[in-house]
Amino acid sequence: VIAANAPRRYVNMVSRNGRDSINNLSPEAKKWLAPLPYASPSAEYAKKFNSLMGGMNGGDNHSLAKILDSQTLWDATMAFSIAERLKNNKNSLIIHVNGSFHTENRLGTAEQLLKYSPKAKVLVITMRSEDDFTKFDKAKYTDLGDFVILTDAKVPRSFK
Repeated sequence: VIAANAPRRYVNMVSRNGRDSINNLSPEAKKWLAPLPYASPSAEYAKKFNSLMGGMNGGDNHSLAKILDSQTLWDATMAFSIAERLKNNKNSLIIHVNGSFHTENRLGTAEQLLKYSPKAKVLVITMRSEDDFTKFDKAKYTDLGDFVILTDAKVPRSFK
């Protein structure tokens, strides 16, 4: 088990104050994060993020950029945690469970991992809840991951 997440307080700090706000953290605090400066999001990831979030922030692009930077810190830290485990345990099989946005289309955490560990073998499994889960629309789902699992949206969730 790897504690891969960036501490929420630092992710929140970036979303409120921007990516430079974490530069002055103590060396002890920085141990919980990907090495600084962490990589910027890819253009494709930023486009996907802005498409999803653009209507939610009332058109405040400055705030949206800070939220994207915080999301990228989260992805980079998860990726770095995995890369460190791989570096120290070459034959490890790591199953990383995350919200789908972090790895859909092999973006986010998946692409950040390849920056830290270019030879890593990354397999992305994306799960989607669908009303008609027995019909797989290849055009709709094919780029979401190496495998896409559809589940029955009518089955009650075990969590809220």
